[in-house]
Amino acid sequence: MTEKNEVQETSTQPSDEKTERGGPIVLTLKKKKKSKRRYSKGLKEIQRMERHLTRSTHRMARATENGISYYRKLNIKSARKKRDGVIRDFVPNSGLAMSRSMREASPIPFDIARAMNTKQNRKRLKRQLRSVSRTLRAWRW
Repeated sequence: MTEKNEVQETSTQPSDEKTERGGPIVLTLKKKKKSKRRYSKGLKEIQRMERHLTRSTHRMARATENGISYYRKLNIKSARKKRDGVIRDFVPNSGLAMSRSMREASPIPFDIARAMNTKQNRKRLKRQLRSVSRTLRAWRW
């Protein structure tokens, strides 16, 4: 999707013949409106859930990549600094890398919860809880 912007040139001062350059030129950008997502009847919830889950999967991949690249950076630094630095600093380096990775991945549980919290899923959960409640009521003394 490429957004096309229209550029309009406007000047704050009218150009006089006395001044060579005229006033400053101000550019204003008009952005095109984003088109709405369109869904087939009955498939809206599934497509939204898929989009949210894909986003969280992408976040996880990005977090893993950040953690591994940070570990490699620390690894190279340790190797240059001291003899057998890679082995000596393995635990602190891997701990720092995991910390960096988890920092990026921390919103993932919320992303998944938001993806699952749809009207359709809430109705389904409500129905299932009602049926479980009825079953437990029948078993009561």
